[in-house]
Amino acid sequence: MQVGWQKCKQHKSLSNFKRWLSPGCWRFSAIVATVLCALLASPAAHAVEIKAKAATLYDFSNKSLIFSKNSQVLLAPANLTKLMTAVTVQQALHAGDITPQTTFKVSEHAWRTGGAPARVTTMFARLNSSVPVNDLMYGLIVQSANDAAIILAEGLAGSEANFAREMNKLAKSIGMENSNFTNPTGFPDENHKTTLEDLTILAAYVLEHEPELHSVFSMDRFTWNKITQRNKNPLIRDIEGLDGFGAGFSEREGFAALGTLDSNGRRYVAAIAASPTMQDRVQDMKTLLLPTFSGLKLEQFYRKGDLVSDAQVYGGKRTTVSLKTNDAVATLINPNEKDKYQLRVVYNGPIPAPIKEGMEVGELQVLSKNDVIYRATLVTGEDVAMGDLQGRAWDALGEFFYQLF
Repeated sequence: MQVGWQKCKQHKSLSNFKRWLSPGCWRFSAIVATVLCALLASPAAHAVEIKAKAATLYDFSNKSLIFSKNSQVLLAPANLTKLMTAVTVQQALHAGDITPQTTFKVSEHAWRTGGAPARVTTMFARLNSSVPVNDLMYGLIVQSANDAAIILAEGLAGSEANFAREMNKLAKSIGMENSNFTNPTGFPDENHKTTLEDLTILAAYVLEHEPELHSVFSMDRFTWNKITQRNKNPLIRDIEGLDGFGAGFSEREGFAALGTLDSNGRRYVAAIAASPTMQDRVQDMKTLLLPTFSGLKLEQFYRKGDLVSDAQVYGGKRTTVSLKTNDAVATLINPNEKDKYQLRVVYNGPIPAPIKEGMEVGELQVLSKNDVIYRATLVTGEDVAMGDLQGRAWDALGEFFYQLF
């Protein structure tokens, strides 16, 4: 991989010193803009072609993000909400608040809103009957039953609203910082939001901490009230080896999915949102989880701890600090396309001293056709102590003249 050094026109921003480093644009000589004109032996490629407006691919085995597209954009999780509902119930089971044999009564609200009268996915729980938690969980997961979700919420917390508060507490505790749940079903609500990044965190949590729960998602069918229904997640049958987690749809945002499978001893998690059609959803998930299906290739650009660039330092004993990868940098590419990939370093700078090694100060972006298809955190590679008074004065003077122009 060749590293090119080019001079830059000054960025005329007085309040924001974020540097967008593409060929021909960097301040002083602090940052490398790396152009992957010969990334592969074959012609360099462009972004992974998927119809979904947002997508992620996570290597659970290596705990590393492989592909990201609009993963932090807020979206309606719709039916995928039920994974959060299942995990919240599971916590109550672990705490001993309930047992699998505990029964909850089917309220009129649960029956009318999530049962047969509502004409939504349901387990057909009879009004005023009592259903064990274990069967409600099977209904929730396998049949995507809305009545099961509401019955569990009311049984555990008294109401859907109270249960949603428990969902949000749990979500925050496992790192889902951008999610807000208002109900256990995923029914439309403008305040019911999450991101693909958070859904990926949730899936990884289940894989790591709830293996028994994970196993339920691949059950082929479940019978309740003498009615047998096949697994309501169509991707279980569309994608060989898929064993979780769900598929969803919202009128405003289209088709979504959250899936996982084991490929050659390594487990991956993929999430997509806003695919235009059901067929596009299947194709997108296959593209991410089965890259050979679309002729794609997983390409690694950097190993963990590799030096990527340098950043300008303000008021330090050194004028620059090295930037290194915090994790391996790899993403899916199409090796047969002619367009170029680029790597771009973005950071808020100059970075004020003192600086500690390992500080998160920026990110490395993989671009294609000016789209960011992947982001990786960059950290400082060493300590930089505060400089003397004269050095800081020169830095301040440099900043003054920089702002003028």
